[in-house]
Amino acid sequence: MTTTAEQSTAALPDSWVERIFDRMQGMYGSLWVDRWRSGETVQRGGRQFDRGLLNAKATWAEALAGFAGQPERIGRALESCRSKSLPPTLPEFIELCRNQVAEQRVALPPPVPDADRRAANLERAATVRIRESGDRDWAHQLRRMYLAGDRLLPSQIAMASEALGEVWSGGRCAPRVSEEA
Repeated sequence: MTTTAEQSTAALPDSWVERIFDRMQGMYGSLWVDRWRSGETVQRGGRQFDRGLLNAKATWAEALAGFAGQPERIGRALESCRSKSLPPTLPEFIELCRNQVAEQRVALPPPVPDADRRAANLERAATVRIRESGDRDWAHQLRRMYLAGDRLLPSQIAMASEALGEVWSGGRCAPRVSEEA
């Protein structure tokens, strides 16, 4: 079964594959390199390379492409090879990568509101009343700021325009039209 992490189609970067092959050669020596050598050389960039080794690297790059987003899995699979006496084949290495636990991103837990503080704020908010005498100085102040082009929060606009019975839009204030009319 192919996981989401393995569904990529692009090959691993050459530098990653070179690092994998270097680490494997460091652990297994000629057992690793001889596994891929064909004896047929090709010229690239003025240097001689073994065709079998180039083919193996290209094949590994394509086969491991699905782990490009999770390099830690490749790294842990390489580390797990230290306890093995023989180098893995490509299918065995893919299985080692699959068996590595994907890195879990640690996130902070959501804040837990202080129940006493929340209750006090709700109680305070419930007791706030606009006096019947029409004390709406705060709303008029916000209206002046709005008309002057100052930035206000959407909640400030909503509360002040509601308190004044107006609709504020596009830098203008107009009386609210009753839906009954």
